[in-house]
Amino acid sequence: MRKRQVKEDKESKGSKESKPPACLPRNSSEESLQSLRKDSTASDAELFSASQRELKAQRVSEFGFFAGVRWEFEQITHRRRFFLLFGIIAGIAMPIIFRHVMHLHGDVLDEYVQRTHLAFRLSRMQLGERIGHMGMNSLSEQGTLLFMELNQMMDFTPKKSLPQDDRPGIKLRATGSRARHPVVMIPGIITTGLELWQGEECAKSYFRQRMWGTMTMVQNVMLNTKCWLKHMALNHTTGLDQENIKLRSSQGFEAADYVVGGYWVWSKLIENLADIGYDPGLMHMAAYDWRLPSPLLEERDQFFSRLAAQTELMVQKSGEKATLVSHSMGGQVVLFFFQWVSKHRSPHWVQDNIDSFCSIATPFLGVPKGITALLSGEAKDTAEMGVLGKILDTYMSPWERRRLFRSWGSTYVMIPKGGNRLWGGHRTYGGGGLAPDFNETHHEKASLAKNMITLGDRGMTAEEAIEYLLSGQEFTDAERRDDGLISNYDRYHSHQLKEEPFKGGAGSEDSRHWSNPLHAPLPHAPGLKIFCLYGVGKETDRSYIYKQNNETKDTVANDSETPDEIGDVAWRIDTLAEGKHHTLGMVKGEGDGSVPILSAGFMCAKGWRSKHFNPGGVQTLIREYAHEPWSILYDIRGGPTTADHVDIMGNVEMIGDILSVASGGEVEPRVISEVLKLSDNVPLPEVMRDAGPAHPGSAGRS
Repeated sequence: MRKRQVKEDKESKGSKESKPPACLPRNSSEESLQSLRKDSTASDAELFSASQRELKAQRVSEFGFFAGVRWEFEQITHRRRFFLLFGIIAGIAMPIIFRHVMHLHGDVLDEYVQRTHLAFRLSRMQLGERIGHMGMNSLSEQGTLLFMELNQMMDFTPKKSLPQDDRPGIKLRATGSRARHPVVMIPGIITTGLELWQGEECAKSYFRQRMWGTMTMVQNVMLNTKCWLKHMALNHTTGLDQENIKLRSSQGFEAADYVVGGYWVWSKLIENLADIGYDPGLMHMAAYDWRLPSPLLEERDQFFSRLAAQTELMVQKSGEKATLVSHSMGGQVVLFFFQWVSKHRSPHWVQDNIDSFCSIATPFLGVPKGITALLSGEAKDTAEMGVLGKILDTYMSPWERRRLFRSWGSTYVMIPKGGNRLWGGHRTYGGGGLAPDFNETHHEKASLAKNMITLGDRGMTAEEAIEYLLSGQEFTDAERRDDGLISNYDRYHSHQLKEEPFKGGAGSEDSRHWSNPLHAPLPHAPGLKIFCLYGVGKETDRSYIYKQNNETKDTVANDSETPDEIGDVAWRIDTLAEGKHHTLGMVKGEGDGSVPILSAGFMCAKGWRSKHFNPGGVQTLIREYAHEPWSILYDIRGGPTTADHVDIMGNVEMIGDILSVASGGEVEPRVISEVLKLSDNVPLPEVMRDAGPAHPGSAGRS
């Protein structure tokens, strides 16, 4: 472990080396610069150009001719025209080359093109150069202009869209559909804004502004990264607020309608609900601090008490039971709510107050990247960023990202559930394609995917990977302080499958199991209908290949919360690992780009067809949506037919289905993936043998 003095010596040495020699002779470039400085009419551009010439002359004088050549190359690569030319060439050539070499599917190619497009737009803004040349006096003024441009870049307005008359709400209103059941919306992880209510000196000017969401977040990440990380993190031991820091969820529809700039999440659904007569009296956005594990949501914010009270109020006012609509992790929050309200209100509360639960893209059984986020601060998204990933690492290293993720109790909810029964590969691996395809290629990929992660030469199944992660084997001594939440994992979470009958037929009394559908049964509510709505047909990460990180830095320990020197993770996804069935260090299966189909669909197809987990006979139904995005030339978000994990919130067919449920109409089941066969391949314990064959279900109306 290196001492702080080592770092100080390096900084001192670096600062000395950067200064030009005192004996450097005066040259024409320096004389030219001095004359320009005396000329009051000289422009900033002329002064800057002259200073560059002087620096080049100093380099040549000190280090020789080749230093001057290198200087010229560096200057060329920092010019806008270089990025324009390079961006165009790379944007066209690289996706074509990689699509041929790596056999990329169309949606993966689109993702590469999107990232190239983003890189091109960022390069045109010349962020690094402009920020670097801002003096302290001009930072505020120039920063305002800079972030106005960033805000324009975050404009996701499509170049082509459906006519207004084709909007689902307008079409359903024309057929007589009207608001009926009160609608309660529960957002997912990272899609709710978080506001600053108390902070340290570096953030005091942002009181009640969003540290998560809006362009304020972008500004903080880019110009005040350490301060932003400090405020976004929770206490690594308690999982609650750090001392003198308090972030709280934004409230109202504005909390989750848009995240950053024009990046919508819930706004389209809200607008369509309004088309058939909904208003704030009949719908409610149940925003919450998504960083917290569910038990602490009630302990700190009384979230479930407030949610129950708000639901009861709307049910009493309308005379109709409510419809709950969740997205992503919000579905796991709803499962916890069902258990909490059954214990703390009444065992019949769900039956008396909830008509239906529309679960959009919920990872009921977790996701593989829940492990990678906690292990190395990475996932498919960062692994596929290429050069942009290096830029991300500059602002926020994997070590910093991992440290942040580990402080959030919600990250642990994403750990895969069910162990090797559900995630063992081979018979339960969804290998892609919209129809069942259990051919030789499928079995080869499934065999590779039986290891959820591979560290060097060591393959680990789901159970082995989780055990390795929770043991903290890869921690350095300086990171032991971050071990708090991992050590307390069993206090708030579970990932096992309950194989023994519940005592007395009742559900679990232990709240750590309430978000795990494989360890806590549904409430006794025979009138409840659960709709599993999710996208299929998009490659989704299923297994990861890691390599030892040879660039690991030592971490200098001290008594403060943040180390003096940022360390690095011991393992990183091997993005150079390529093979017949894996690319960029990942084995991929089918899903919505984030959630594999088995995690999204198993419970509705099979798990809740057993009395072990559904003693009250709750009705379940699966409805899948094929991922058929528009070209990014028309809509970078994929348009009205995308089924991407987040962008599905704008899928017109899914919006229409939710409006039908809320207005008392019917929705037909639909399965276009291999989820039923995969579900039947899961080796169930004896207590679940009554489930019968997997089925898309039905949900008749009352």
